[in-house]
Amino acid sequence: MLEPMILPLAASLPLAAAIALAAGSPLAPLPLGALPADLLPLVRELQRHGFEVKLAVPPVRGVYGLYQARERRIWVAPITFELGIARQTFLHEATHAVQSCPNGVVAALGWQLPMAPVVRQQIGGILTTSYLGNKATEQEAFVLQGQPDAVPRLLAALGKRCPLPGPLSR
Repeated sequence: MLEPMILPLAASLPLAAAIALAAGSPLAPLPLGALPADLLPLVRELQRHGFEVKLAVPPVRGVYGLYQARERRIWVAPITFELGIARQTFLHEATHAVQSCPNGVVAALGWQLPMAPVVRQQIGGILTTSYLGNKATEQEAFVLQGQPDAVPRLLAALGKRCPLPGPLSR
């Protein structure tokens, strides 16, 4: 039987995510189908371009998501489904994947995206207290994760910036 706290949450999740959460730990890996259906074309296109997407606990402690440029691997922690932030986390890490094209170095794309002043202030606070890396790439990823056109924007950038792997690569 589902725990009372999980039941309302399970009703709002894709079936695969709800089953995984009901069956066990929020740390257990999930199938890619646990992501919202509108994100799956982006998952497939990332894979076609040589990226790996894992819905599993990232190898860095205390993070909800991670992009490993060298391995071309996106991690989204299963707990993000329970917290209701899996979509944003995936879009954030997918942004870093696109930022890493074509040469494997994560660099800002230069997008000027609309952002409410309060959101700008919150992101600035997060970046000031929690991030040591490239603040421009992080800000871009934070802003994009909340945009209604994030998926088509990332798909278009992926097609333009990220070459398809050749027969000798991955």
